[in-house]
Amino acid sequence: MTTTPKSANEIICDNIRKQLEQFRWPEAQQASLIEQILGLSTSQAYRKLNGSSPWQLTQVERLAQYFNIPPSSLLVDHSQQIGQNPMDNELLPAILHLNNQSGEAHCWIQLGEQLADDSCAPLFLAKRLHDCWHVFPGTLFDGEDGYEVGYLTIRPPKRANTKRLLVAVLDDKDADLLSAILVQQGLFALPYHQPQALLQAMQHEEFDAFVLDWVLGEPTSCMEVIETIRRHSTTVPIVVLTGYALEHESELSRALETHGVYYIGKPAPGSILALQIKNMVTNALEHA
Repeated sequence: MTTTPKSANEIICDNIRKQLEQFRWPEAQQASLIEQILGLSTSQAYRKLNGSSPWQLTQVERLAQYFNIPPSSLLVDHSQQIGQNPMDNELLPAILHLNNQSGEAHCWIQLGEQLADDSCAPLFLAKRLHDCWHVFPGTLFDGEDGYEVGYLTIRPPKRANTKRLLVAVLDDKDADLLSAILVQQGLFALPYHQPQALLQAMQHEEFDAFVLDWVLGEPTSCMEVIETIRRHSTTVPIVVLTGYALEHESELSRALETHGVYYIGKPAPGSILALQIKNMVTNALEHA
């Protein structure tokens, strides 16, 4: 017997309700928590919980941070993973710290068991701080609220599987979250929070596509990044994301006149956004 696949909004609602059920609170108290975390009215909170109001990417991220779980865990239909740990085989973008004085480097990790205490320090532990995962040597921090790192690589996963597309994600706020969601959709993605970091990476990485947030701040504009990418490659697809199209209409129109530049509006539920990006990128590459 076949079942109708759940919509992205239904999946998010189910996962959030499962997290809230762990508190064993009545529905009114659950709605009150959603109301406080997201700054919603009581009626808006109830509509979120019953699925009549669509979830936004930033809202999912805030709740995931409160639950101390990866945002991608709220976007996956775990009913299709019976008998598996939701973390199994999931590569998550993270920031690696080798010591207290070291610079930061992007890496990819698989989470192992959650650490109950600091009685036995692992080689590396992962903690979710603010909006992304951070990896530290196990001797630097106690194990409370941390996870053992089962696998870590600083090389893009494309090295292990050249059939999967490698996407560069440039967003000063949501790069890690978007990268994790794109991984769930079968792509490989590397997050960058600053334009200069992405431009430097282009010197040694061969990206199949770029996802750029339009509002990057000073001193480098998104249009300058697009022009640099085009000098590097005339065909690679570039997807621009923004929730401020009206405020930047003339500049955005100019960008869209550039060959191979596409636009997706925000906000949108993370899984839907990832599917739009995936479809746009794969279609553009097929036509190329």
